[in-house]
Amino acid sequence: MIWSGEEVELLRKLYLENKELKEISEIIKGRSAKAISHKVSRLGLFRNRLPSNRTIKPKYRVRYDNSYYRLNKDRIDQNKRIRIKRKKEMLVKLFGGKCVNCGYNKCIYSLDFHHKNDKEETISRLMRDSSKQKVLKEAKKCMLLCANCHRELHSKRISYSS
Repeated sequence: MIWSGEEVELLRKLYLENKELKEISEIIKGRSAKAISHKVSRLGLFRNRLPSNRTIKPKYRVRYDNSYYRLNKDRIDQNKRIRIKRKKEMLVKLFGGKCVNCGYNKCIYSLDFHHKNDKEETISRLMRDSSKQKVLKEAKKCMLLCANCHRELHSKRISYSS
């Protein structure tokens, strides 16, 4: 459809007043927001400031996120447990899959990561809240021990080299 000169002038005026495309399409009958956007680009019109698409109440998003979490808490928690399990399986596999002291390998939940020296962060917290890269970087400072050997090491302060 061809635009009339009056429609083009009205479009220029409304667009430069920072009216939203939907508002302009309601004023200029028979023109969709997409058609208006196309014509504006053809005319080479630019706005100094685009109208904000934010909601009137800034805390709306926080309320929405909270309500979403309440409604989907079980599914969100289950997915998080699955992600943590996969990260631990990956790390245990990278570290040989068994205790460096006694060779225990029956259950990955009985295997712990013991920091050899400088400890920036706990592995369990990193597996919960961080990316695989951050976990791997911190895990390189560790050795894999079963829960028994790990407790003995901390209680007796026996040093294992690996």
